[in-house]
Amino acid sequence: MKAYSIITKINTCCMKRIIFPFLFIILFNNNLLAIYPLVHNYSRKSSNAGTQNWDIIQHQNNWMYFANNSGLLEFDGYDWSIYPIANYTNVRSLCYDAGNERIYAGAFNEFGYYSRNERGILGYHSLVDKLPSIDKPFNEIWSIHQTNDALYFQGDKEIFRYKSDQIKRFDFSNKINCSAMVHQMLLISDLTDGVSVLNGDLFISLPGSDILKGKKVCAILPFGEKEILFITDFHGMFIFDGQNTTVFQTDIDPFLIENQVFCATIKGSKLAIGTVRNGLVVKDLQTNSTIYANVNSGLQNNTILSLAFDFQNNLWLGLDKGIDYVMINLPIYDLFGNNMQFGAGYTSVIQNNLLYLGTNQGLYLTSYPIVTSPDPFNIRLVDHISGQVWQLTDIDNTIFCGTDRGLFMVNENRAEQIPEVTGTWKVKVLESHPGYILGSSYKGFFILKKENNRWKFSHMIKGFSDSGGMFEEDKNGDIWFCHWIKGVSKLTLNEAADSVSVETFDTSKGFYTNRNIVLFKIDNEIVFSSDGGFYEYDESKDSIIHTTKIESIFGNLPHSVHLSQMPNGDIWCVSNNSLSVAFLQPDKTFKMNNTSFSSLKNRLIIGFEDFNFVNDSSIILSTEDGFSWLDVQKAKTDADLQNPFKLSICNIYITGERDSLVGGYYLQQKTIPEFDYKNNSIRFEFVAPEYRDDQSITYSYKLENYDSDWSSYSFSNTKEYTKLPKGSYVFKVRAQNALESEIVETSYHFVILPPWYESGPALAVYAILIMFLFFQLVVFIKKRSEKAAQKMKIQKEKEMQEQEERFNEDTKKKEKEIVALKNQRLQYELRHKSQELASSTMNLIRKNEILLEINKDIEKIASEIKGPDESSGIKKKLTKMQNDIKQNIERDDNWKKFAENFDMIYENFLKRLGEQFPSLTVSDKKLCAYLKMGLSSKDIAPLLNMSFRSVEMSRYRLRKKLDLYRDMNLSDFLQNF
Repeated sequence: MKAYSIITKINTCCMKRIIFPFLFIILFNNNLLAIYPLVHNYSRKSSNAGTQNWDIIQHQNNWMYFANNSGLLEFDGYDWSIYPIANYTNVRSLCYDAGNERIYAGAFNEFGYYSRNERGILGYHSLVDKLPSIDKPFNEIWSIHQTNDALYFQGDKEIFRYKSDQIKRFDFSNKINCSAMVHQMLLISDLTDGVSVLNGDLFISLPGSDILKGKKVCAILPFGEKEILFITDFHGMFIFDGQNTTVFQTDIDPFLIENQVFCATIKGSKLAIGTVRNGLVVKDLQTNSTIYANVNSGLQNNTILSLAFDFQNNLWLGLDKGIDYVMINLPIYDLFGNNMQFGAGYTSVIQNNLLYLGTNQGLYLTSYPIVTSPDPFNIRLVDHISGQVWQLTDIDNTIFCGTDRGLFMVNENRAEQIPEVTGTWKVKVLESHPGYILGSSYKGFFILKKENNRWKFSHMIKGFSDSGGMFEEDKNGDIWFCHWIKGVSKLTLNEAADSVSVETFDTSKGFYTNRNIVLFKIDNEIVFSSDGGFYEYDESKDSIIHTTKIESIFGNLPHSVHLSQMPNGDIWCVSNNSLSVAFLQPDKTFKMNNTSFSSLKNRLIIGFEDFNFVNDSSIILSTEDGFSWLDVQKAKTDADLQNPFKLSICNIYITGERDSLVGGYYLQQKTIPEFDYKNNSIRFEFVAPEYRDDQSITYSYKLENYDSDWSSYSFSNTKEYTKLPKGSYVFKVRAQNALESEIVETSYHFVILPPWYESGPALAVYAILIMFLFFQLVVFIKKRSEKAAQKMKIQKEKEMQEQEERFNEDTKKKEKEIVALKNQRLQYELRHKSQELASSTMNLIRKNEILLEINKDIEKIASEIKGPDESSGIKKKLTKMQNDIKQNIERDDNWKKFAENFDMIYENFLKRLGEQFPSLTVSDKKLCAYLKMGLSSKDIAPLLNMSFRSVEMSRYRLRKKLDLYRDMNLSDFLQNF
């Protein structure tokens, strides 16, 4: 009665509230489009782990853990790590205890938990030692469940309860197929007894569940607030409402029965079921939509052993071979899955329940909408259209297909080529000329005209030969055409639409550049985009100006982008590095979404992207892999949801000849590690898991007390510092998620100890050594002082003796200085005499020259006097004056004084000359003295009162008296005498 009272607490009215509306949806809404979720494959080669993966959990830091054949498999979003269990067997089950930071694991004859030590490194701790020896053999542990105060480990025929560090064993007679903790109740199921529930220490049969006897239950899940959902391998699904268990019918029952269910999980309204034979099925119990994923859509294997929702509501699959990540919560889906045989997508169109898909390989056709099915796409090639398809457009209920081979009109699987038209980029209704279609071919523009209810080629347009698919018609009927190099041209058609006049718009008309200009229509207005921003045509100025309307939405971008507007007003923006959308709000403003579809940015063929606006909430977008289905409504509703984004420093290594792991993941750093100075080279590895797109995360880092500023963001998730000086450091790292426009930060504090010679003990030793040395220094100084005093006495006596000797030396030195001063004085007097001699000699020369001039003048006057009377007296006086002058020149009394001074200066030159050559006369000695002084014959002539020639003759006679050789110079001889 007690167990029954527990079970009857379940609210039975919930069954009526949930099941009957659900069955109504199943019966009347099962024809939905089949789309495939994006899948990331993680092969055994990438994880380097065992083959099978039996259970999956997610840590609160967003890391994923898998029960693998090789042990506990860890994936931090970047690296894989394997942690073996104690007996190195297959790990079968996992359970994450966030409160105690433990990961419980079960294996063959083994269960326990993994936890991180004080350094953050994960290690295993067995609980089997707490069992008595008799209870230790128990084979596999298939499931682990947690309540508020206990853990339950489910084996083949036993359950172990771990509570208050004690273990209690519950034994069963039948093999347990499944167990689960649902609504705080532990339930188990076996083929014979059906479903039982734990009540205290007893397992009792679940009332009203006899229908499950003989059926293998693969999953027991919470359903609604109080109901319980049972999923069997071959018998479908059943629901327990608190009193009875009934069949839970869905449109996927045939799939489940045919392909054998192995595991299942539920989150919110999404029920995910893994099969043995055909992969995954996800049923949204609220919208009744169904998603299939198998090898046809990208899975590595069709056998799913485990599955789990992550924090972003996407699915992880543990396969019989490898691990897959299925992104069912993204607003992006694939139309082809992993079937790449159809080529790159370029264009698509829907008409009359048919979906046409143009690729680089041809035109394909399939029915629309596609019935949900796990089978591959039923798609076929349209006859006669192969090769590159550039454009598909529906005009007047006719599908026009522009291809590399020409222009075709398509009706279901039949294609009719329009003759005279070469490869065609694009066709478009010509609004200014009703009944005309304007097309752009490889040879230029052409016109199609409707005749007898059929479109036919009319003529080529003259006056413009460039071709391309980027053209639009404005409200005036002018055609604007963009060329990626030549710029923009405005083409004005004549009335017959057979020729155009061309006006070129370039930088002179307002564009920033002539290259990479693109055009599009927004709100029926022509808008241009280039490297300088967004532009529009100002008709009043006939020039190009910036459009503030578009730039207020997207900004003044530094590069050209492609815009496409949905019928509801939303504007899509495509560039080389982004895919974003501006959602039109009820108040006519726009709300930007830069993240929901950014994972597609690297899959677009820029310049050839094609948006097929199926309806206000769905778009078919061409990609290099084929085509993607975009759920715009989901992106709008999920735009305000914040997904958990966390950054962790996962590994810390001391680097050197061999790297040493010194730290791992810390939920919260409790201690500050101190590293020896020899370990001052450190490498940090950090990661912020983003499983949807690992290329969306970039990192920036900074080491406080070392780096001056944060580094620029990059994809690198490691940073190494070498030879750090002693000190306290804080390593900070930031992660930026392009999918969420979010930045998170974490840090790690550590200390580099000083080198051994700067440590505390070393400083104490230094202090003792200094004190000892100081004492030794005092003793040494005292002994040194005594020796110095004795030495000082001896030194003083020696100094007295040395002082006396220095006095004597000083006396001698002073006497020498006196002699030197005397010599200096004599040299001064000698220089003075020399100057006097030179001066007197020059005066004598000048005097004699003057007297000789006067004498010449007197002779001239005497010769001019002719009268005998008066002139005779004058002549006598003049004669007397001449005689006096001659005597004054010849009898100069200065010679004696001159000779004395000369000998004093020239070391008795005249005396030595007379002693060696006694035959020399006074005139000869004078001549020798003058030559010794360096006077020339011209200067000597007046001194000797003779002519220049007479001086030369005297020099000749002097050479003979001196007995000089012919080649010897007289002046040189006298200079050296």
